Amino acid sequence: MALKPKPFRELLDFKFEIPPYQRGYRWDVNQVDKLLDDLLTFINNNLKHPDNKAYYCLQPIAVVKKSDTEYIVVDGQQRLTTLYILLQYLYNIRPNRKNKNLYALSMPSRDIQNEYLLNNGFTDDARIHTGNIDIFYMRQAYLTIKEWFEKPEHEDRDDEIRKLFSYVPTEGVEYNDARVIWYEIDHTTALRAFRRLNYGKIPLTSTELVKALILQSEPGLEANSHSGGATYRRALEWDAMEHALQDPYLWGMLNSQDRQGSHFELILDFVAERINNTEMEGKYVRKSKELLANADVRDDFNYNVIEDYLSKSSGKSYDEAIDFVWSIVRNTYNMIINWYVDPTWYHLIGLWRQLKDKKENILNDVYRISIDDDGKLIDRPVFTQKLISEIGKLLKSPTSLNKLRYHESSHRKSIIRILTALNVIVALREKLEGGRLPFHLLDAFNVTSLEHIHPQNITSEATYSDFSRWLITRGQELESLSESDFIHAVKGKEGEDNEKLKSKAENLKQQVLNALARLRRHTSTEQEYKKEENKEEINEDTKILDKLFGDLSGISEDELHSIQNMALVDQPTNSALSNNFLDKKRDILLSRHEECDISNPKEKVGTYAPPATRMVFSKEFSRKEPGDMRLWTRTDRENYFNAIQEAYNYFVNS
Repeated sequence: MALKPKPFRELLDFKFEIPPYQRGYRWDVNQVDKLLDDLLTFINNNLKHPDNKAYYCLQPIAVVKKSDTEYIVVDGQQRLTTLYILLQYLYNIRPNRKNKNLYALSMPSRDIQNEYLLNNGFTDDARIHTGNIDIFYMRQAYLTIKEWFEKPEHEDRDDEIRKLFSYVPTEGVEYNDARVIWYEIDHTTALRAFRRLNYGKIPLTSTELVKALILQSEPGLEANSHSGGATYRRALEWDAMEHALQDPYLWGMLNSQDRQGSHFELILDFVAERINNTEMEGKYVRKSKELLANADVRDDFNYNVIEDYLSKSSGKSYDEAIDFVWSIVRNTYNMIINWYVDPTWYHLIGLWRQLKDKKENILNDVYRISIDDDGKLIDRPVFTQKLISEIGKLLKSPTSLNKLRYHESSHRKSIIRILTALNVIVALREKLEGGRLPFHLLDAFNVTSLEHIHPQNITSEATYSDFSRWLITRGQELESLSESDFIHAVKGKEGEDNEKLKSKAENLKQQVLNALARLRRHTSTEQEYKKEENKEEINEDTKILDKLFGDLSGISEDELHSIQNMALVDQPTNSALSNNFLDKKRDILLSRHEECDISNPKEKVGTYAPPATRMVFSKEFSRKEPGDMRLWTRTDRENYFNAIQEAYNYFVNS
């Protein structure tokens, strides 16, 4: 239904219900005074201009229709409550007045406020008005209205203002009255409309709506009621939990950094799932299919489930139902903290989330394996073993580890998972990274790219700029090789005499220098590089250079793409490392890692290189005998593979 002006007198026979997701009454003295001043200004203008046919227009009121006379207020609660208090005052200062019919306001989830409005408690000086914040503001509004009318300049103006709201037209003429912008909306869009109307373009989250439900009985100035005190404690606990959930390490254990919305929603979603899937204390009959059939409802899942439970908890008062929901919230938070403070659980849960295809909240999955059939927590060692087992299911390789190859797409995914697990085990056992692997940094930098530790070969299919950069690097590396490097490359059977080895080494060196000279000539210009007749020679000369470095490292073409020659990095680092040799890659990697501001990873400066990756390029897996720091040798690869195999067996063969 479109917005339309509606004479206020038509509202006087209606019943308005304030839904539980709305905050309490909060108009202050200035707002009430401004309304009264505006009303008087309108009346004075009409007195000066009797032919003026204007009407006083109130701000919009959005409602959902329940019956011809009953409406749920989606927006406009503050105005309706203030006008209710105003009209009650106007009707009561002169008891002989007519037109005493007045709309009813009800707050089904707020018993104290409901009773207060029903009995016009704000008119009673003897009532205590500080034990509930809604009541405090209602009483303050009434006193503000009373003081306004008692001012000399406003004497005897009450009747004129009353008539604005109860004006009855004569002879079909309707003006000099008060009207409201009336907006009826469909029930299915009520919650969405409330969020839009009350918060402009910034939608109110489902977490904020649940907070309104749980903390709606806010304490007054003295906070001396039991309800107010309990609400105050819940508010403090909520803030403390929300603050703790901002810890990126804790959050990264359970959820990815790109998840939108309040972190507290993590807990509320879990609580709502439990309520929706369990008959809580046998008193709550859920209607999950009916409740969640509408897509709009699913968007606010935790609010709809919790609000539904609070409104249907037979045998409980509303405060008791809130206490019960809050106890689940608190227990859920404590459970998460218990997982977080245990280093083993922290790393296992974080790894489990990393390995899942959808890196989403796994709170329900972890909880599921932490309890027995009766819903009681299982022993710590059993829980740990279950975590290991769940990870093992996701980690299991399609073939033996020594047969995994980079160029097989199914193998590549497995290699990434296994190397992620290796990094977790290394961080846990070596007590690196301050005792905790930062899963949030793995997410922030998307550390899921595989880098060849010993550089893979390049061909003439590469772009001119890529090939030119590779050739410059290779040329520098070749020119730095010593005679002993060439001797090592040609060394075959034991017992060959030195002169023969030197001769072979000299021949190889000359062959390499010739290849290098031809490649430089073929890359003198882009046009020269792209000539078809040069491609075969470029590829042959490239193989000569790559074979030399392969011989120095003792690595075959097949081993080049095996898991023992793979390290886990992010894509920009993969590109930066290029086809450089180990020592150059190490410098680039560590430099990028040191540039990273781990306190502000969103800036994406530098990178996060996980611990096992840093150890690879620093040859830490061969720390006892690192050998030539330029080369990824057979010994290095074997030591690295043994560490991979050990980490894999820990999860898959436990």
